[in-house]
Amino acid sequence: MGSDPEHSEPTRRSKYRYLFSPKHHGGGSPTDARWVEDLSRNDEFYVFDEADWHEVADGGGWLYCVLNEAGELRDLGTWDQQVAEFPYAREGVPWHGYPIWAVNHTAPENRNGENMRPAKAIFARLEEVGLITARQRKRLWKGKHA
Repeated sequence: MGSDPEHSEPTRRSKYRYLFSPKHHGGGSPTDARWVEDLSRNDEFYVFDEADWHEVADGGGWLYCVLNEAGELRDLGTWDQQVAEFPYAREGVPWHGYPIWAVNHTAPENRNGENMRPAKAIFARLEEVGLITARQRKRLWKGKHA
């Protein structure tokens, strides 16, 4: 992964570095989660930076976020995912992320279903910090588009 392009700036809060993993931009297998093609690198980093800024994390330190544009959640992934996940990275190692939830019926089995849904506390935190509304939280929890 050392050759993956890295964002030029770290996150505002924790100074995390971020990699744009080719695996999640179409360079991996057909069952790998992929960002939508029209999402800019700056927007992808923005989602990560917002997750860190608002401390939307689970117990393992994984970060989660959405891209809310004027009250509407943008699809982040090629299977209509609206939530992104950023697995915990050890200190000094750049982070990466991918879209995970909610997904449409075309997502492969390994990327579909409740096993891909973040914990309920993640949705509550997204609402608490104003990134989603109560209605969006309820819809996302059910696996529906918000």
